[in-house]
Amino acid sequence: MPGVDLNYFIRQANKLTEKIEERKQQLAEETVEAKSGEGLVTVVVNGIQEVRSVKIDKSAIDPNDTSMLEDLITAAVNNALAASRQHMQRELAKISGGIKIPGIT
Repeated sequence: MPGVDLNYFIRQANKLTEKIEERKQQLAEETVEAKSGEGLVTVVVNGIQEVRSVKIDKSAIDPNDTSMLEDLITAAVNNALAASRQHMQRELAKISGGIKIPGIT
């Protein structure tokens, strides 16, 4: 194809990949928080979907009803992971111009 510089596009793609990888490293240091049971369980997750901490209010601990606590923890973890994924997608979309790049964004 005359006039098309494929090397230019490859260089641009490599720069974009580098920027995205750099941002992912930064996201590993950022956190999002989610709660369940009106704040009885709080989960903090980083920007790459790793759970950083789980806090459980003492009033949520009932030895006779462990299934309720399990449900609260599950809900808080799922909410935190969803928030983390959304945060990561928004941040990477800023770099990629909203273009979904399979395996990268």
